[in-house]
Amino acid sequence: MAKFFSQTDIDKFRECFFFHARRGHISNEQELSLIMRSLGYSPTTKEVNKYFNKYAKENKIEFASFLEAMHDQSSVENPEKELMNAFKAHDKERRGYVNASEIQHIMMSMGERLSRQEVDAIFREMGVQQGGQIRYNDFVKSLLTPVPDY
Repeated sequence: MAKFFSQTDIDKFRECFFFHARRGHISNEQELSLIMRSLGYSPTTKEVNKYFNKYAKENKIEFASFLEAMHDQSSVENPEKELMNAFKAHDKERRGYVNASEIQHIMMSMGERLSRQEVDAIFREMGVQQGGQIRYNDFVKSLLTPVPDY
């Protein structure tokens, strides 16, 4: 699995895995789902079921098999593409921009809802004027850029 993930990613996966799987293995689909979601992935219930059935030996998933499941999921998910497609759906004229107030409304009312203060902080950090336009290509890149932890 080292050929698919960086050592930093493997270390992050290992830390999360053993934090939640204190017995050293995952013994059910709920644990697998929790760990994958804790790592920022969004597997469906059907995908979690598939991974558990594929990688569990004697109803247990060890860390090496967990990495295989993570590789499978990472090849299915593409957050950048998904976000770009969502923004493009709101860009009727295909100009590369969307209305900031529309995006603010979506961020505050759908999925994991953000508060007005959280949205305002994101917009402020990215230099988005209230009621202005958002160049979504840059916005998506900013959203997906990891925040340094120093």
